Amino acid sequence: MKKKFAASILVVLTALSLWACGSKGTEVENSVSDTKSPAKTDTAAEAESNTDLSADTPEASSAPESTEASASDTAPKAESFSFADLKNLQFTFSSGAGGWANQLMIRGNGSFSGQYFDVEMGATGDNYPNGTMYQCNFSGQLAPPTKVNAYTYSTRIQEITYEQEPGSEEIRDGVLYCYTDAYGLDNAQDILIYLPGAPLSELSEDFRSWIGHNQPSKQAEEGLPFYALNNEAQQYGFSGWDIVAQARETVTSAEQWAASVEKELLTESLTQGDMNVKSLELYQTWDSTLNLVWNVLKQTQDAETMEALTEEERAWITRKEQEAQDAGAEARGGSLEPLLVNTKAAELTRERVYELLELLE
Repeated sequence: MKKKFAASILVVLTALSLWACGSKGTEVENSVSDTKSPAKTDTAAEAESNTDLSADTPEASSAPESTEASASDTAPKAESFSFADLKNLQFTFSSGAGGWANQLMIRGNGSFSGQYFDVEMGATGDNYPNGTMYQCNFSGQLAPPTKVNAYTYSTRIQEITYEQEPGSEEIRDGVLYCYTDAYGLDNAQDILIYLPGAPLSELSEDFRSWIGHNQPSKQAEEGLPFYALNNEAQQYGFSGWDIVAQARETVTSAEQWAASVEKELLTESLTQGDMNVKSLELYQTWDSTLNLVWNVLKQTQDAETMEALTEEERAWITRKEQEAQDAGAEARGGSLEPLLVNTKAAELTRERVYELLELLE
């Protein structure tokens, strides 16, 4: 069960981290977790640069299980639909096995941005021993939606631009980056927007296969449980999930996981070394959760808000590290010090998670 918890949150964090990889301008880069010592951990906004960063999670770490967030159970009135109804939804076109994905978000004015990525760790060379990453960061504008029927709207891509020139390559940190176009949106003409409740029996089998609803026996009795996009020319399906709701569910799972760790810390049979390891797991749980919430903020907040939050987060990191070290001062150099430092760092990080969570609507 512990491995299942850890694996679940790592999948979510990996997807969110790859979203921001290679982004530029005023967007804040991903955080890096140095989990060797909480006092030295760089959480959410440790640095803002054009350097690609990724989470460094040791094998011994454990984290909460992230549950899949669902979209609204009730379809909006068709006559009132607008792009604003897609707020906080991340649309994903993927293999379903975690090998590759195209993730995009649509704003209320019809503008969109996203990233396609695919990783081949075995595709190496003399100058790129760490594998090959196929990637593109893109943005664009959709035409105003037009009504097709009670559960379908149609739009078109008016403009799409790429941060890196498709077909170009570069090697960074031992990885070959091959920049591509946005797989799933290629050759797109009409893009259909399906509202929750759309009859599955009226959607094509090819489309349903991409969104995981391809069982004919359930067609007549089920409606689409989430918003979805269909590249009609290719019948490529994008599933829409509320990433804010997902973040909230992850925090709930973190509470449950942390409670189990705290209970173990009260076990009299634990050695001091065991307690030190458990307290580090407790801290890592909240540190990973903080990073996930931060990445959701990056995708849902405007640049001005994130710039202010970045400065605030840097100040918080400094305070957290100092207070954690102060908590261990009474046992400096002793076997009890890691327990005191880790526990304080976990307490402060948990508090920060809830402060940031309040910013998500």
